[in-house]
Amino acid sequence: MKEKIQLSGCAIIDKDKLLVLWKIKHLHYEFPGGKVKLGETFEETAIREAREEIGCEVKIIKYLGYKEFTIDGNDFRSHKYLARLKDGQKPKVMEPDKFKEIFWLPMKDYKKYSVAKNLAEFCEDYISGKLKI
Repeated sequence: MKEKIQLSGCAIIDKDKLLVLWKIKHLHYEFPGGKVKLGETFEETAIREAREEIGCEVKIIKYLGYKEFTIDGNDFRSHKYLARLKDGQKPKVMEPDKFKEIFWLPMKDYKKYSVAKNLAEFCEDYISGKLKI
């Protein structure tokens, strides 16, 4: 059995809006995050990926769990942390070859946008109160 690719990222929320990035390759919005490197914890990955993708230092608040999915025959387990931008941090696209823009997505309106499946599930869980923030 093939091992799952471990991913980790941040759910950064401000006033019911979620910070997301437009992924050029997949033509949708997704969380800041990426692959866990050898010897790195899921939390360390989430912090590093925020720095690399949005140019911000974040404070991890708590672990929110994981979702599993398959893309192009690869199995993934994506871990998510509730995080806050550290004081005065202004997010910006740091990898313009991968991402087109940063957007504060109003979670109640997520269906109006092209979003990753795990991001849609996150918004549904948030709106329904299933997700304890």
